[in-house]
Amino acid sequence: MKLDEYLKLNNTTRYEVAKISGIPETSFKSIRNRDVNNLSGRFYRAIGLVLGKTGGQIYDEITADENTVFNFLGKHHVHDKERVTELLDYMLYFKKHDIDVTNVSFNRFENEIENGNISGDEDDVLKVIDNLIENFKNMKENVESGNLPTLEKID
Repeated sequence: MKLDEYLKLNNTTRYEVAKISGIPETSFKSIRNRDVNNLSGRFYRAIGLVLGKTGGQIYDEITADENTVFNFLGKHHVHDKERVTELLDYMLYFKKHDIDVTNVSFNRFENEIENGNISGDEDDVLKVIDNLIENFKNMKENVESGNLPTLEKID
């Protein structure tokens, strides 16, 4: 979610946040098109000051919809520590290499549940996680061998 969209949803503007927080409006203007994951903590704290929330809460709310993998894990209550750890390790690896893997689509899985083809139980969810881990493993091997990474569409 972009900064201005978030502020609009919360009935405020960059101007109001700048005025209340004391951070120059030009600073907010310069970050408006930047990736919200890379903003300085002072911006989250400033927005939090205006909205009555902590900087961490602001960060979580702004970035919540951006990581479909985390959303999937949370939605399906995946608590398999080994699998989740392996998945997160791969995600951190890709983040360090400036490769975005947070926008994986799980549409096919959701459609299979809606159509009654699968139940969506824990076994089905773990199959999806295992598939994702295998794809990430292949991507990492490609990166390390110098090949450009391409995530097979996992819907």
